[in-house]
Amino acid sequence: MITGFIVHRRHAARYREIVRIMLAHGLGGLVAPVGPFRRWTAADMLGDTHQTDEVRAHHLRLALQELGPAFIKLGQIMATRVDLLPPVYIAELERLQDRIAPDPPEVVAATIEQELGAPALSVFATFEFAPIAVASLGQVHAATLTTGEHVVVKVQRRGVATQVNEDVAILQQLAASFERRSRFLREQGLVDLANEFAWTIRAELDFLQEARMCERIGLGMARDETVRVPAIFWSQSTSRVLTMGRIDGIRVDDVDGIRAAGLDTSDVAAALVRILAFQILDLGVFHADPHPGNVVVCADGTIGLYDFGLVGVVDDQMRERLLFLVLAVMERNPQRVVDEITALGAAPPTLDRKALEREISYLMTHYIGVRLDEIPVMTIADDVMRVIRRYQLRLPGELAMLAKTAVITEAVARRLDPEVDVIAVAQPAIRRAGVRFYSPEFWWDRLKGKPLETALLASSLPATIQRFITRLDRNDFKMHIQVDDIANMLYEMNSMVNRLVMAIVAAALSLCVAMLVLAVRPRWTSFEGVTLIALFAVAMAIVANVLFRVWRSGRR
Repeated sequence: MITGFIVHRRHAARYREIVRIMLAHGLGGLVAPVGPFRRWTAADMLGDTHQTDEVRAHHLRLALQELGPAFIKLGQIMATRVDLLPPVYIAELERLQDRIAPDPPEVVAATIEQELGAPALSVFATFEFAPIAVASLGQVHAATLTTGEHVVVKVQRRGVATQVNEDVAILQQLAASFERRSRFLREQGLVDLANEFAWTIRAELDFLQEARMCERIGLGMARDETVRVPAIFWSQSTSRVLTMGRIDGIRVDDVDGIRAAGLDTSDVAAALVRILAFQILDLGVFHADPHPGNVVVCADGTIGLYDFGLVGVVDDQMRERLLFLVLAVMERNPQRVVDEITALGAAPPTLDRKALEREISYLMTHYIGVRLDEIPVMTIADDVMRVIRRYQLRLPGELAMLAKTAVITEAVARRLDPEVDVIAVAQPAIRRAGVRFYSPEFWWDRLKGKPLETALLASSLPATIQRFITRLDRNDFKMHIQVDDIANMLYEMNSMVNRLVMAIVAAALSLCVAMLVLAVRPRWTSFEGVTLIALFAVAMAIVANVLFRVWRSGRR
């Protein structure tokens, strides 16, 4: 509690600003937990002063935009969590835009000189101080190196790191406050989500991390002549300034422009799907922000990728599980699908397995074998999200990001070619992944360390058994049992005991007052009468407090 008080005091001005903006947009329920006299319920999650979810979602987006970079990023990341938010909020948060005035030229020049150790026009042959793009964390400028290469320079906005760190600390404090007041949000792991968001946005503030991911994907796709990834110029890059090669092209959603350039939109659509499938199943690293502003089509038909600030990583274990999940879907085996969902860690302990199998079987029967151009993409997405929310399937962060990336890519591909067969295009990558997972090399890499691990275990086992027997013989054996959510259970028990004690005190006080009235029969204007009235008022106040606490606990 002391730590929370210190955080509140340290960020008091920012807290007031957040509360003011939320109240201005009718979202007071979101900031009510800051106060000590309010217990937060799931009904308060998205505010309570608007009549419809559409209006609430609209004002939530406007409030996040007004609150600045950290909250904009929070909304953009939450737009990927189809397992947590209803479709109306997902659709509205997807419209979040960084409508921020650019830093003036003198600020950009000062940042570059501070980071690179020389003025911009000494490091670069030319530098356009008017940005070609402005985002919440940085802005992009066109430039030319002294060696002649055309580049783009991403410069971090002044003061953004300080503001983001302050807002992240506030969000983590609010998440902890929400969890203490809502069982629903404890089950959703709100604190874990806040910590995951903190890690993500702080990584985005480090432009060198973005450069490393860009180079990793570029090296992994170097043999693919249908994709271009910007080259990183390390000597002109720091954690706040990133210089990369410029890729000119047409926005991937500009269908008319692509056709006017003499390119086949169906080839572009297939390339988008193939590139994503390769990144996920072969590289294990994928561009997680493929909106049309970050993808261009070059004059020769190749796909250019920009902005690697948001990148997803899929390890071998998750790739294996995803492959088995896809195979289970292709085999129309709902039991195996549920097995893989459980293995991915998405299933809650209270999962009704049979009911989920029936839902998945229905979706398979309804959609598999039907041409994708005959079914609106959003219809499929809505049905899948409905199942995810109904059974409280909580997707791992990387998997939720992957699913959102796949949906965006498919939507762009279908805009380019309404008849694109996503599964057919991705099948070569799926087959390669299957061959790799069953290859001797894969299993050799996985098992080559096992003999040593087994030998070490066998050598230490006798001593371990001896220590165990000795402790049993000395009656010195201890077991440590961890009960999940024990702190909240104790809090609930403490609250219940407090209400019981207060009820007993109120009853005793009321009984004493009644007995004194019968025994003394005072005049109500006398000192004794006023004292008894005051005691009775205190008793009624305690009763009212107990009733209020009981009512409030019933709403949780």
